[in-house]
Amino acid sequence: MRSPHIHPFVALLPSALLAAGCSATSDLNNGPQGKPSTSSDAGGVGGSPGPGSSGIGGPELGSDSSGSGGATPSGCSADMRDIVDAEGNVLDACPPELGCYQGRCIPACEAAEKAGGSIGCDYLAPSPPFFENERTRSRYSGACHAVFLSNTWARHAKIRVERGGEALDPARFAYLPSGIGPSTTYTPLPAEGIPPGEVAVLFLSHLPGTSTSYGTLECPRRPAVLDDVAVHKSGVGTAFQVASDTPVSAYDIMPYGGAISFLPSASLLLPRSTWGTNYYALAPHALGTGVLWMMLVAAEDDTTVELVPRASLPEGGGVPAAPANVATQVTLGAGEVVQWVGADPSGAVLQSSKPIGVWTGNTYLQVPSDTSPSGGGQDAAHQQIAPIRALGSEYVGAGVVSRLYDQQPESVVYRLLGVADGTTLAWDPAPPADAPTTLDAGEVSEFETTSLFSVRSQDDEHPFMLTHYMPGAPSSTRPGCVDEIPLPGQSCALGDEEWVIQLPPKQFLKRYAFFTDPTYGTTNLVITRVKGPNGFSEVDLSCLGEVTGWQPVGTGGRFEVAHVDLSRGFVGTKAACETSQHEASSAGAFGVTVWGTDFFASYGYPAGGNVESINDVVAPPIPQ
Repeated sequence: MRSPHIHPFVALLPSALLAAGCSATSDLNNGPQGKPSTSSDAGGVGGSPGPGSSGIGGPELGSDSSGSGGATPSGCSADMRDIVDAEGNVLDACPPELGCYQGRCIPACEAAEKAGGSIGCDYLAPSPPFFENERTRSRYSGACHAVFLSNTWARHAKIRVERGGEALDPARFAYLPSGIGPSTTYTPLPAEGIPPGEVAVLFLSHLPGTSTSYGTLECPRRPAVLDDVAVHKSGVGTAFQVASDTPVSAYDIMPYGGAISFLPSASLLLPRSTWGTNYYALAPHALGTGVLWMMLVAAEDDTTVELVPRASLPEGGGVPAAPANVATQVTLGAGEVVQWVGADPSGAVLQSSKPIGVWTGNTYLQVPSDTSPSGGGQDAAHQQIAPIRALGSEYVGAGVVSRLYDQQPESVVYRLLGVADGTTLAWDPAPPADAPTTLDAGEVSEFETTSLFSVRSQDDEHPFMLTHYMPGAPSSTRPGCVDEIPLPGQSCALGDEEWVIQLPPKQFLKRYAFFTDPTYGTTNLVITRVKGPNGFSEVDLSCLGEVTGWQPVGTGGRFEVAHVDLSRGFVGTKAACETSQHEASSAGAFGVTVWGTDFFASYGYPAGGNVESINDVVAPPIPQ
């Protein structure tokens, strides 16, 4: 049992802002207020209906519960800005400081919190372990850690940042990026905050002098903290808190800076309102010369976590060892990070007294496949994972945009984790020879395929987790490449190892606003859409228009996938795509994974989703 002392976070937002738009989310020492226990009545991020809902504005999403007869059922528009009827017609518009939830206009941050999705007002961002983290310090330590915030609300998003009880002024380290590639410019964040329809990049930390043989690992602008703030080896640290008075989407990347950033990885950040108390941990595989790790982050003081790992997690820096198949308990303060490095946390069960965030990864990951038989140059990987209650019983394997010269599908490696014993899996089409047909609780399995597929279990009481990798950079035979050195506008070894979580179709949305890193030469999207009562709905991208090139998934006819280029060689498919902020929308549910690739470098993450509860499974940590 460990009871460290750490200064609790102070409430970041002034009382006027709390009253206007963020009363339920801004104080880290208060738990979520009014959060529904299931997603059946929640609009989701952007109003995506929960299980059993009839669609945007459908009766289950916002029907009158007062008992008065004849009331018109009302719900919310996809962007949570309007009250709509059952057909989606606008009945009333919420003022900019408010958002729609269950057919009512309430404070914007409260609406986002109750919706239970990946848009929110309160985030924690720990600095993930990077290459050679198992050493106390190396030349690579303290690489640039950045967070992106995307604002699609109709007013400026005023942000506050804090770390370890110290308020940090965003005016010193937050910028609005514009353009892509070498022409990228960074405009200081206006005093009013992030403008509507804009993206801000927050340079959180770097250690001056950190570099590789390719160049600097420092941020392109001075960060909030000039130091290596990552925990090294097993130990204790402190996360950044990023709060807003207006709902935003958040992602992080480590390091920032495109191909020369050396081993980049990115993750969708989940707002604190979506955190849970019961998790199964899953990390990428151990191939490569890096180390596996797991981080836990608490939002409130006196958060007790009990965990039972399948492999012994080593002690260090005030963190106790966690022996295999034995219950170990740790207690965290608000904003505190507890990290184990050097063993595989996959299959560990975690139960906490208050909601926590969980991150896992590999500091130097290798991913070979049939089309990348030797793997690539290896890259770091990190992801924030969802609690058990937000895991699905069905997923779609949508692959990656092919990097092969002949544009044939790449062979992609997938990684699954079982949550309940006796999980049986049904595949469409028939699974590859190495894919599992059953999973037990805590069981991990990997397989690879060039095909698109869907996989589901027998029911919602048998959820599981699906993740996938981008394999190492394939060998290139692209004309114009000389000894694997990219010529202007080309990239010979496009992308490299990365590991990304998948969201189940039950958590797909009808609208996304997301960020693409302008420092990567190639940006593309993997989009999966779900067939509705009237067939497949069109998906529109703000910079391209209607998405085309849909491919069927299996023979069931329920899903289609499109692989879409936004830019290649720093040249947009259309000029409008040469930007960091993007939006995608549809009348039907769909999912988006964002990919940025360059010379032996890549990042990827899901653009967002409704991460509310979709099952009632609880996995208590019981030693075996």
